[in-house]
Amino acid sequence: MKEFFLVRHAKSSWDEPNLSDKERPLNNRGKKDAPFMAKYALDSGHKLTHIISSPARRAFTTAQAFGEVYSEMLVEINIETELYFGSEEEWLDLIVSQDESVSFPAYFSHNPTITSFANMFQHNVISNVPTCGIIHLESTVMKWNEVSMENTVVKNIYTPKGIRNQ
Repeated sequence: MKEFFLVRHAKSSWDEPNLSDKERPLNNRGKKDAPFMAKYALDSGHKLTHIISSPARRAFTTAQAFGEVYSEMLVEINIETELYFGSEEEWLDLIVSQDESVSFPAYFSHNPTITSFANMFQHNVISNVPTCGIIHLESTVMKWNEVSMENTVVKNIYTPKGIRNQ
């Protein structure tokens, strides 16, 4: 069985309108939500081993917060340009090309692609992945190169608001 996370970056700041989209930082809420969600994932027993992030500052900063919480388990943090508004096909290519030594990766990226990609596995049940939302996917296959839309399902959706309201 293969499992992985899709994580939308935490809430970004619009305080500096002259910054490029790629350079936008997290706002105060985002800076709180990222480690909160990472700790929730860890405390829930999810043993992330690899983090793959969009090069955009807000996604990478969110990924770094997860990396700090998971510091004893993580093997590495990588940047993949395809996660910055690449296509769903490019995202699937990233997953199926994972080395078999990778046991539980998390991919940090952006809307609208993260929502449409998650819906490819779950047939349009997710209207919008909120900022710092985590989509937990699980596949029945044993090798990354066998992961597909047909053998993978959304196991859970975790959101900061949903967890705080439990």
